[in-house]
Amino acid sequence: MADIPWTWLAIRGTGLTAWALLTAVVIWGILLRTRLLGRLAPPKKLLEAHRWLGATALAFLALHLLLLLIDPVVQFSVAQLLIPGIAPWEPVAVAFGVLAVYALIPVSIVGRIRTRLGKSGNTWFKRTHLVSYAAWPLATAHYVMAGTDALAMWSLALLGAGTALIVLALLVRGFVPPPAPPARKPSAKAASAVKAQEGGAAQEREASLTSA
Repeated sequence: MADIPWTWLAIRGTGLTAWALLTAVVIWGILLRTRLLGRLAPPKKLLEAHRWLGATALAFLALHLLLLLIDPVVQFSVAQLLIPGIAPWEPVAVAFGVLAVYALIPVSIVGRIRTRLGKSGNTWFKRTHLVSYAAWPLATAHYVMAGTDALAMWSLALLGAGTALIVLALLVRGFVPPPAPPARKPSAKAASAVKAQEGGAAQEREASLTSA
């Protein structure tokens, strides 16, 4: 351990943490579409956790990239961390990681300005959200191919547990119905119109009874 640069340990630690957080983001996003947790985790709380996990995952990814820039062993340049395929070490594995970051950034930006975009906000959010689905498999490929200890028993257990939880969540989404939309209370204008209609109907019934 004494011969291992501290940057390698930090790079590996931030990468593993970012992958675990991204796995949690996927699971929370799937659970948003089900009633599995019921009152224990209403959709609003799940959405807040989903957003917080996503932001935290991006923060660890940014730290991961920063540490790669100052690592004395491989010495990446900014361009090599931003352009897929030109890295001096494991270019394919690094390219998968770069593409995973690119898949996450658009939905993170659009999600925060969604309301400002008006009617087009939902459309752009759905499009960028579809792109973000590629982030987890790309990040997992990067983890397996770039991680020097990816095939260790503890690492395989982590990969298996994360994958199993996502598969289980997908199965739950397929069999558990989505949460029912909240019931909308009628506006005061609509309520008064209903009362007026009911009152008119009552008057007609009284009039028909009187004439009879």
